[in-house]
Amino acid sequence: MKEKWESYPSSIRLLAIAAVIFSTGMACIWPLVTIYIHEYLGKPLTVAGFLLLLNQGAFLVGSLVGGMLFDRWGKMRTILLSSAGIIMMSVCLGLTHDFTVYTILFLLNGLFYGTLSPVINALAVVLWPEGGRKGINMIYVALNAGVAAGSALGGVLASVSFALTFFGNAFAQIIVLAMFAFILPRHVKAMAEKAKSGGDRTKAAGESVGKAAPVKPVKNVAWGALVMLCAGLLISWIVYVQWTTVLSAYMQSLGISLRQYSLLWTINGGLILFGQPLIAWVIRRFARTLKAQMLLGSYVFVLSMLILSQTTSYAGFVAAMFVMTLGEMLVWPAVPTVAAEFTPEGREGFIQGLVSGTGSAGRMLGPLLGAFIFQNFQAQGLLYIMAGLALLSVIFFAFHSSFQKRSHQVPVQTAEKM
Repeated sequence: MKEKWESYPSSIRLLAIAAVIFSTGMACIWPLVTIYIHEYLGKPLTVAGFLLLLNQGAFLVGSLVGGMLFDRWGKMRTILLSSAGIIMMSVCLGLTHDFTVYTILFLLNGLFYGTLSPVINALAVVLWPEGGRKGINMIYVALNAGVAAGSALGGVLASVSFALTFFGNAFAQIIVLAMFAFILPRHVKAMAEKAKSGGDRTKAAGESVGKAAPVKPVKNVAWGALVMLCAGLLISWIVYVQWTTVLSAYMQSLGISLRQYSLLWTINGGLILFGQPLIAWVIRRFARTLKAQMLLGSYVFVLSMLILSQTTSYAGFVAAMFVMTLGEMLVWPAVPTVAAEFTPEGREGFIQGLVSGTGSAGRMLGPLLGAFIFQNFQAQGLLYIMAGLALLSVIFFAFHSSFQKRSHQVPVQTAEKM
């Protein structure tokens, strides 16, 4: 394990640690939002659900804005704005007891979180462009490690005071901001040294042969491929989010307790953290390309829904969660990695913001669509339809590469923005 950790560049290791802390702070709040609104602020569960929907909408907008700011405004300034916003909103949320004020702050918090979220993946691409799936997968695992730690920590803090969960999140984001302030200057310095070294070599080569330096290849945004990729991701999230919404209520109707339901997510988190050797073997054996990885993950989502359609026992739900987690471990890191492969230099933030926003859109639409289908077609109808949707995502993932455009070459000069 130590050797594998040390095989990553120091910048990616530091970014992974920052991602753990970022996710830990966020998870101090999110699992408790519904309980806080319902029991502490005295509002119905339907109001809590509607607020969560609006929050995901704000997150979606923030993801798109954050990605564009990352590319055009500079990395550090985008991080400073986003982190400062999260810290300020978290502190204010811990101090307020008014529902109207809480609602405004909660939506702004979602907006700032959305602004910062794509930055982490975009940085993984920028800091280690040759890393491919390894860098983004490291960030995916780190974020899930933070969710596991933050969920436990949030419960402890909330048992003392709900305000402490918000203050704890603010403290975590202050640490994250400090880490980014440490990581980025090192990256810029390394890039400057690399550019200087490369420029000297290019100049020498040009002088020796009496020719101009070769142009740098620049890629266009392959919009068709990106739309297909995001469509597959959107559908995958719609399928996945049924676990956190309709299926939780369905399990309770079968006599499965909330504690048993929570244990499923413990299994999910444990498999993500400790099942990396297993998923690495699966990828080596069955999915050697990123495209194959996405396709296999989508088929695994289908299998999970079909397992659920044939069982009402808790053991069946455990098996389905195990299978669904394997699908998640294949699809979630693969999509941003594939998107990064056809991202033009200087557009990393926008593309990763679009991918992040697509996931948020799936988390918005999934509960509404799932509730409608469940109400009209019952549980089995829902599960069969979700299996069909997962198959549809296979089609989108399978054909996304057909829409990729060839890159063209033009002379270009880039400036490293802070």
